[in-house]
Amino acid sequence: MTGCSSRGPRSRSSWGSGLHCAIGVAGALVAVGCAAPTVTRSIGGELIEGRFISPYAYTLYAIGANAEARGEFSEALEAFSRAERADAGSAEIWTRIGALRCRLGGDAEAAFEKAMGRDARYEPLWRERARCAREGGRFAQALGFAEQAVALDPDQEEAWLLLVELLEKQGRGDEARRALRGWTVRHPRSVTGWVALSELARRQGDEVEATLAARRAAALSPRHAGGFAQELPGFAPLLQVDAALERGDLEEARRCARKARLSPAELSVRAAALGRTAEAHAQAELVLGADPASGSARIALAVASDLVGDEAGLREAWRGMPGAGEVLTPPSTLARLLFAELLARRVDGEAAKAWLGPVPEGSGDALTVGVAERVRRRLAGQGIRSAAGGS
Repeated sequence: MTGCSSRGPRSRSSWGSGLHCAIGVAGALVAVGCAAPTVTRSIGGELIEGRFISPYAYTLYAIGANAEARGEFSEALEAFSRAERADAGSAEIWTRIGALRCRLGGDAEAAFEKAMGRDARYEPLWRERARCAREGGRFAQALGFAEQAVALDPDQEEAWLLLVELLEKQGRGDEARRALRGWTVRHPRSVTGWVALSELARRQGDEVEATLAARRAAALSPRHAGGFAQELPGFAPLLQVDAALERGDLEEARRCARKARLSPAELSVRAAALGRTAEAHAQAELVLGADPASGSARIALAVASDLVGDEAGLREAWRGMPGAGEVLTPPSTLARLLFAELLARRVDGEAAKAWLGPVPEGSGDALTVGVAERVRRRLAGQGIRSAAGGS
């Protein structure tokens, strides 16, 4: 018998052959044993295969991250340096070492170069290099690094905001604003993005865009409203309209509506959306007396009647609809949402969907966004789609 499994007496040549086989097997075993093992992790619900990292290195990394978050940068650097000795192949650890050396005045670039050698496509590496270059006053270089970070991960908010900041520092304000607009188009629910766009527009003297962006931010996160109201003269009027309606002061609401350039018909819709049925009814009747074809006012009257269980009032609202051949003024986004809600209550979700189509996100108005969310929840599970923006 020949080969590695031979058991008989061996000649010199057979021993040589066996030695070659043993070397081959050993080489294969060494290759298998030395190959970096991989593990599968669940990150954000997605299974991703990556390098095995020892629990010891993980522990040191956690210690370093906690120390860095507390502002204890020397302690953090020591922990990350020890973690690197336990996990020498980590671009992430070398990135943190570089960032901390930058803060402490050490040789950050050498650490960043080591991180690049391990994974040049690691987005946080380029973001930290950009921050370090910015802190050193090397704005052109920082901008290049930030552009690379955004290219590697176009959905990384911090990278985009850093890019915008550096564009502005380089005197490229128009490009900075276009970049922020692009981010908010891609991520319309990014509160930080809308806040940044409002602040940038205000610095550039564009109160209109600053106010619109502020309203979008406040609609997504009402806690920002107070600050915007102090900083932007055009931000507060809609809040004042709603506050007057909530108090039941229709005359004051009308004055505030004129200041906010809100149409009389839309004032009736806002009253209905806020559940102020008496104010909605009175304002809608006033509008319809002058313009029976107002779709928004007609809806406000119907909703106000429905909310108080006034069947006769609801029938009256539709009895006054324009006749054949007459044109109904298209209702606003908020009015469309309210009527869809009425249909869902009175008929069913399918009727509401047929009327509304995709649920509008609303504009920069917190009330419209809130009603849109309410309608979306009511129609949840029935295949309703969501559209960016509305008509």
